[in-house]
Amino acid sequence: MRCNKNCAVCKKIGKPVIDESIVLRIRNRKFLIKRLFRVCLIFSFLFHLIFAAAYFVSHGLASSDMLMENTMDLDYKDIEIDIPPELIGGDTRPAPVEKQEWVEGSGKTGADAEDKNINTNQISGDGTDKDGYLFSFKGDMPPKAIIDFDLKQYYPPAAKSANITNYEVVVLLQIDENGSLITANIASGKAPYGFNDQALKIVNRARFSPGYKDGKRVKMAHYMTVYFVLD
Repeated sequence: MRCNKNCAVCKKIGKPVIDESIVLRIRNRKFLIKRLFRVCLIFSFLFHLIFAAAYFVSHGLASSDMLMENTMDLDYKDIEIDIPPELIGGDTRPAPVEKQEWVEGSGKTGADAEDKNINTNQISGDGTDKDGYLFSFKGDMPPKAIIDFDLKQYYPPAAKSANITNYEVVVLLQIDENGSLITANIASGKAPYGFNDQALKIVNRARFSPGYKDGKRVKMAHYMTVYFVLD
């Protein structure tokens, strides 16, 4: 039963009368506020989620593109390792190999170098060749060449005519305890335009300081590279 604001009971106790319609409007307003708050929370969460997903996707794609570009830009080059012949076979004497005769560049004049029959693959357990010369990598300091003349005068004329501006020749030397050159043999194989012949002329004219082992002079077998450079 609804109370009439003019009823005798209300008048008697002096209780204030509240309109029921006002109460309903307040309740509806609270409900709408709560609902609106929840909707705002949901929209805020979705907005941040979408923004974060877009950020990670865009940066992830950019990183992938950079990685692909860096991978495609890599310049793979063949790696060549020059292993000295005396290192092949470790500390034991390997089987003899066929001796390769030194031959000067094709179509060029000049006598072949004297073949001293040095087999660089025959290395003994103490690091010496068959003649007892200690290989320089086993010593403390290798022999050093002393060049007090102009190397350009030994540049092959045929190479100049062919516009060859640089070349390298490796020579295997035997240097005794006094720094004297005992033998010199080409170790880098055939070479055109007379480079090998000129390299042998250079090492035979050069002077050498001896190699050292444990503070003492020792005779050594040493690989020396002769660089030909045409300015």
